[in-house]
Amino acid sequence: MVQALKAADPREIAGYQLLGRLGQGRLGEVFLARSRGGRLVALRVVAPELGADQRFRDRFRETVTAVREVSGFYVAQVVDAATVGNPLWLAGAYIPGPSLAEAVATHGPLPYEAVGVLGVGLTEALEAIHAVGHLHRDLTPGNVILAGDGPRVTDFALAHAWDDAHPSRTVAAVPSSFLAPEQVRSGVTGPASDVFALGGLLVFAATGNPPFGRDGGSAALHRIVAEDPDLSGVPAPLRELAGACLAKDPAERPSLQEIRRRLTGTGLTGPWLPPSLAGMVVERQEDADARNRPRPSRRALLTLAGAGTAAAVAVPLGLWLRPGGDHASGRRDSGGAGGRTAEVKLTPVRTMGVGAQSDVFAVSFSPDNAFLASGTEQGQINVFRDPGGLGADAVRNVAPAKKSPIGSVAFGHGNLLAASYMLPLDVSAGDFTADRIGVSVWQVTPSTTIANFKDVVSVVSGDEGTTLSPGNAVALSPDGRLVALGRSGKDCIGKVQVWEVGSGKRVATLVVRAGTVRKASTSVMSLAFSPDGRVLAAGYGMDKAGVQLWDTASFTPTATLALDSTETYGVVCLAFSADGRTLVGTYGGIAVWDMGSHRLTATLGSTASGYQSVALGPDGTTLATAAGGGVELWDLSTRKQLASAVAGRSGAGEVAFSPDGKMLAATTKTTDLLGAVQVWKVG
Repeated sequence: MVQALKAADPREIAGYQLLGRLGQGRLGEVFLARSRGGRLVALRVVAPELGADQRFRDRFRETVTAVREVSGFYVAQVVDAATVGNPLWLAGAYIPGPSLAEAVATHGPLPYEAVGVLGVGLTEALEAIHAVGHLHRDLTPGNVILAGDGPRVTDFALAHAWDDAHPSRTVAAVPSSFLAPEQVRSGVTGPASDVFALGGLLVFAATGNPPFGRDGGSAALHRIVAEDPDLSGVPAPLRELAGACLAKDPAERPSLQEIRRRLTGTGLTGPWLPPSLAGMVVERQEDADARNRPRPSRRALLTLAGAGTAAAVAVPLGLWLRPGGDHASGRRDSGGAGGRTAEVKLTPVRTMGVGAQSDVFAVSFSPDNAFLASGTEQGQINVFRDPGGLGADAVRNVAPAKKSPIGSVAFGHGNLLAASYMLPLDVSAGDFTADRIGVSVWQVTPSTTIANFKDVVSVVSGDEGTTLSPGNAVALSPDGRLVALGRSGKDCIGKVQVWEVGSGKRVATLVVRAGTVRKASTSVMSLAFSPDGRVLAAGYGMDKAGVQLWDTASFTPTATLALDSTETYGVVCLAFSADGRTLVGTYGGIAVWDMGSHRLTATLGSTASGYQSVALGPDGTTLATAAGGGVELWDLSTRKQLASAVAGRSGAGEVAFSPDGKMLAATTKTTDLLGAVQVWKVG
């Protein structure tokens, strides 16, 4: 459980806002933190006394480089780090859930089927680590997190950074319960040493006790080297495998591939965690969500008192539009008579709940303004009739993803509705592919009900051997002929796959920066077709993120719109103006490009502003974005904020304009923490 910050704790480190304490490890303290873009991370801050040791700093830098090379579904991904300066720190994906040690201490041993799933996940994590030439070397119950969709291995190689810097330390000073005999004898480790620790974790998970006793020190080390493990209480189907993993001779231990084969098919058909542990995961996610709720934006409380004071008010807040591209000096032409003169209001119309404590990840209006669709983390597609009315009923359709999160939804021509979702693991069938994505396209009609969504086509994006970053962007071409998916990819930043809607035939696989060493946060995060369908734009994340453009007639790249500085995940949302002349994208701030010259013409805010989504109205100048505790409207031609409104309890996530520009929708949560979509009338 997240604990409150202490009085002496910092409140921010390198732009990460600290929200609470997660614990303390061998290297220092671990905090729950929020990135500039609103992402939750586990921020590990190295203790000052360790950071003062130059040999440790050198080894820490080498270790962080090694950790970033690992990509696997069951390895908690590193998204950012500081290996110079003070303090040293490492930011990893926040995984809500107890450690294996905490779970066993609180609720006792895991059921046999859950131990099997745990073993498969740990095996795949070690395979990912070993595949890039590294070892874990500290696989213990405290370094395994039990998440709702499987286990995650954390702190790989980090705990030994101090030991590597000072090899004269004795092994007895290290927690010994899961050390391999060769580590005890000589300090030498290899892949088989991680297999030994894996065997110990299987015993611990199944019985509640380490295989060589709970006491540490020299007595425990002697038992590891000279005595047989205690396998009493280990279920018979696992006993032989656990014993083989715990063989004294490394050469006699099974390979990871053999372990995975023998663990496959444990018979699990439902959720892998028993209800008590699943409840702990939900509780931790709710606690983190509550701490992560943004405060109401100061910008929502400010009134811009005319053109003369607008710039003076906006500049200190970092919310002014400044020239980009050629970095010309002076203010951009305000557009004269083309600017908005009438007052614009955001009038709340309704808040539509999805009926569950589930985040709503995406929202889209149908071309005829008759429907509003959203997708949730529980795998639900929610379609609301007459979103601007007060008595509309919701039509709920559960996507064919067995409650896997909906990554994105998009309406297109003829009220086609596309959605992307991660395909779940089918453990009982031996399916451990962790990064396949499904894409489905439905026809939504006025008579649509939960039973008669017309399935036009469903396709699958195959395994890339990567861990997906959030996003899984999907887009339909304006004529409804093509559906595109943005995702992660092997040996590149990311990929865009394009299918024909009618036949389901894949017509293109487009690669962003082939040959690039992939990091945990790299992926195609956003997609948009130009209004004439001739251009496909893909926003991506990397050290220098940006947007890649392709010509859809030949699927050849036409331009790269680069940004020098972005938040961790890069360009996470894209939108074209109705005439196709302007493209906007969020990167923490908001970038505006001219599509004729492919030049960056303006930016709104900065990387630290925390903008995650953006939409353009049909007039091409009214821009909506989620900011702080709500939504904001801006006029791009005059650089004025037109209106703002508070959204739900959690602020706004994704925003969308209705095609006629008369409604604005945003994803949020109700006061009861139920996922919801809020709608305002614009005018």
